[in-house]
Amino acid sequence: MKLRNIILSLSIASMAFLASCGDSSSSNPKPTISLKSVTGYNSTTGTVNMGSVITFNVLATAGSDAMKSIVITAKLANGSTKTLLDTALITKNIDFTKSIASQGGVGDVVVYTFTANDNNGESASTNLTTSTIPEDLPLDGIADQKVYNALATGFNSAYNLELSVPISSGSPSVKDLLDKTPTGAAQWANTIGTGNGSKFVKCTSNDYNNAASTTYLYNLWVAGKTKATDQISGLKVGDVYLVKTGQSVTFGLYLLNVTAVVDLPAAGNQNDYFVFDYKKFTP
Repeated sequence: MKLRNIILSLSIASMAFLASCGDSSSSNPKPTISLKSVTGYNSTTGTVNMGSVITFNVLATAGSDAMKSIVITAKLANGSTKTLLDTALITKNIDFTKSIASQGGVGDVVVYTFTANDNNGESASTNLTTSTIPEDLPLDGIADQKVYNALATGFNSAYNLELSVPISSGSPSVKDLLDKTPTGAAQWANTIGTGNGSKFVKCTSNDYNNAASTTYLYNLWVAGKTKATDQISGLKVGDVYLVKTGQSVTFGLYLLNVTAVVDLPAAGNQNDYFVFDYKKFTP
């Protein structure tokens, strides 16, 4: 029995050794890639201004005789990845500049990845992380807007805050506000969500009264974003909410003040609605 155990142990050790030999990594030389300079980016704060253009000076060297491609991507705040450049190359050394409109809206953290793909199958990457901040610009006021119960016939149950347009149908991607009353409900749910991933932060009447600039709304978002929710329920007159849109727009923060809530008590009467004023930046 002892001899059998010894032989079994040796067999297992031999298999482990062979497996480790087979796991050796590629010996191909890797390319290198780096950013020589970045214009339009504040390296101290890691910020870029909304709507700005960032210019990257990229340096790359192939590990073999030539590079295959350079790829630049941006990982956006919603988790999606957008390809900004994918260019084929045949040279060994690359030194070029690329100007890109800053991605994401105000308050978004965006990760740019620069990848050098070598002709020998190897690759190398470097990253740059930015946070978008606003210029200090004045806000406009929009008054007496309505969102109806989703079961109301012939009325608008959604709203596009960027364009100041009530919506009755169409793509969810532009519905910053969307009534969430479920099909078949006897009464209005008085719950507002979104069709595009917008977020809501509860604020105060003082915030609404004092909000006059993009900087003010940005600071509200920074202070409250960890408490942001996907929807709001039980709307009451005087409620104030900061909304960060899920749309891809330049600024994308709006401050709502609920001025009326009409909840009709009769079962089957679905013409309920709420009324709001709001403040926004108009590009």
